[in-house]
Amino acid sequence: MNKTTIIDAIKLILEKELNNQKLHHFTPSARLNEDLYLDSVQIMQLLVHIELTLGIDIPDAALNNDDVATVSSLADFLLTQSNTDTSKSSDATDDLSQAQEEFEDIKVHCFVSCLCESIKVNPNVDHRPFYFGVWDAEVLVNQDHHLAYHSDDINHDDFREWYKKLYGVTVTSWYCETLSKQENLHTLQTLLAQKSESENIMVMLDMYLLPERENKFNQNPFPHYVMLEETNDPETWFMHDPDFRWEGTQSKTQVIAAIESKAVAGGYIFDSRDITPTSNSVIAEYFLASFNDKNNPMTDKVREIVDAHIDTNNSSTDITQLGEALKQLPVLAIRKYAYEHGFAFFWRDIGFPEAEFEHWCDVIEALVSNYKNIQFRAMKLATEQLSLANKNVLITEIYSLIDQQDEREFRIKQHLFNVFSQWSALHKLDLHGSQTITEEATA
Repeated sequence: MNKTTIIDAIKLILEKELNNQKLHHFTPSARLNEDLYLDSVQIMQLLVHIELTLGIDIPDAALNNDDVATVSSLADFLLTQSNTDTSKSSDATDDLSQAQEEFEDIKVHCFVSCLCESIKVNPNVDHRPFYFGVWDAEVLVNQDHHLAYHSDDINHDDFREWYKKLYGVTVTSWYCETLSKQENLHTLQTLLAQKSESENIMVMLDMYLLPERENKFNQNPFPHYVMLEETNDPETWFMHDPDFRWEGTQSKTQVIAAIESKAVAGGYIFDSRDITPTSNSVIAEYFLASFNDKNNPMTDKVREIVDAHIDTNNSSTDITQLGEALKQLPVLAIRKYAYEHGFAFFWRDIGFPEAEFEHWCDVIEALVSNYKNIQFRAMKLATEQLSLANKNVLITEIYSLIDQQDEREFRIKQHLFNVFSQWSALHKLDLHGSQTITEEATA
């Protein structure tokens, strides 16, 4: 087997199995995400078909961004795998300490990131505590037992309330659900025309309808909050996307089309001149309100979905649909990077060694990466070529990985709470009546 054979196989799978609509961009240098428009789930589907078609074992290491960035880099990796007598590195007991950060250029929550942007440039306040509410933010599961990234019923009232408590800034919704899209667009354009220098105007739009914008997910639809401003050119708007760390001019017509999408609805305005310093007592209050040492909601939901899909008595689910049910997992998993903000905030104040911080960043990275490993196995279950015995092996591995997730996240929470307690003691905060967490309680 040579590289040309593998590249030809990749193209054939994209055409016959994935029905890719961007094959006119296919070259060895084509980027899977940006040029061929493969989202993270479709890349996993491609890897599953490669494994079955070419008989190449795909290790979990193949799920990192460097290995699957382009057609050529993927082919090089697969060629190395085919020429090496290597057992799967996807052992469910692997701690994944060497996992690379796939989403290193992305933050963790578009709504929170927009609010934090004005905090970051103010030297009197710190944006990191605001991420306390992200690591265990609500995880939605629809009636079909599928993870849901977005729902019409979701709101951000808790974040708005705590933003006011922490930083003194009121976040007001300008979008009215009872008005038409055109009426809301008129409101938006009026606000943009009247915007002061310190005001920030957020709007939800469908990122999928802005194809020239590169992103790691390429979901369809992809509801996402950004901030807008007018420019000197009446045909363009300035878009600031803190979550993807991107800013620049965008065609006004295209942005409006993305806002008009039926999949999105929402917008807020706030004034950064209202920012006031945050007291340590309020930060402690927010941490305790956000901290959940009893369970891990995201992993619990994943386990719940797996249970539902392997239940042979449940006629509404099928084990072959498990991969599709977990499709939104990569988008949701990056919320766990919020733990890094927690450690960074407390340790910056306490003065802990950087090596210890880096160690816990590695553990957090393993937590995020392991969700990909669960999803990859779930997608393999959809293939008809697998025997019942092989499917049972995959199911066993999935549950083992889920158990690892619980153990790993409880370990993160235990240490984070210990660091929080030391920070609280340093500032002589009265935490009477607050929860405690012990190693035994999280084992």
